[in-house]
Order: sequence, then C-alpha cells, then structure tokens
Amino acid sequence: MTGLAAAFFAAAVARKTGTPELIAASVALFSITLPDWLEIPLYRRGMRAGTVIPHRTITHWPPLWLCLIWYCAQLGGAVGALGQGAAVGALMHILGDAPNPMGIPWLLPNQRIRFGKKGLWCSGQNETLMVIVFTIASYATWRLAGGALHF
Repeated sequence: MTGLAAAFFAAAVARKTGTPELIAASVALFSITLPDWLEIPLYRRGMRAGTVIPHRTITHWPPLWLCLIWYCAQLGGAVGALGQGAAVGALMHILGDAPNPMGIPWLLPNQRIRFGKKGLWCSGQNETLMVIVFTIASYATWRLAGGALHF
C-alpha cells in the first residue's frame, strides 16, 4: 500500500518538473523496496549471509535520492520520469524506516540517526496508520500540484 502513496508523490513531482506522470507513478509504485534490494544480498550455501552494501547506509541516505530527483528533472522525458519514480519510491521506503530503532542516515551515509532513545516504534508497528497518513498526504500533494482524476 505504501507504493500507492509513492505513486501519487511521484506523479506530483513529475507534474512539477515536466516529466511524464504516468511513468513516474508506475515506477514509484514498484520501487518501494529499492533501497533494500540495492544492498545486494549475499548467499553462502543457499542461505542469506548478509549484503554487499551494509544495511541502512548509502542506499537509505535521503540526499542521494533527492539529488537523483533533481538530476532526472534536468534529463526530462521518459528517462527522467523513470529515475524520479525510482527515487520517490526509495524515499517513501526510507520514511517508513525512519521511526524504528535502527534509524536512517539523515546527514552522512554511514551515520544513522534515530528519533528518541529507542526510536518511535519497531518495524511493523503502526504500519496501517503510516500507510494511511502517507496515502492521504501524497494524494493531497498530487492534487495541490494540479493533478486530477479523469474517468
């Protein structure tokens, strides 16, 4: 469900930067787990043994994805929309990870920061509330950007 929120946010970004909304939204919908997949899982004897890139480092660093959105706006067209959609999907994933105890690297890619002493909640807790808030906020953002549903 967080993918739906990412799709609306990506459509808003695409609308404001002049890239194709449908492409950006479609990519964002399926890019919600991108930061975890980019860590490249390692397997030994058929068992997962870690990742090539340490968990929640560069792949979970918001400035990287924000720069990608900006760069793809400069590219424009379908290629720009693809990159923007992927970056928005990744950012939605990162926002979902932010409240838990592990934190995310807000400022530097190798320095995680968490909210409070133990985070706000553990992964999986309050997920329904988070999805509802993300979806409402993203739909409102898309509408404010000039988006409209046409049937």
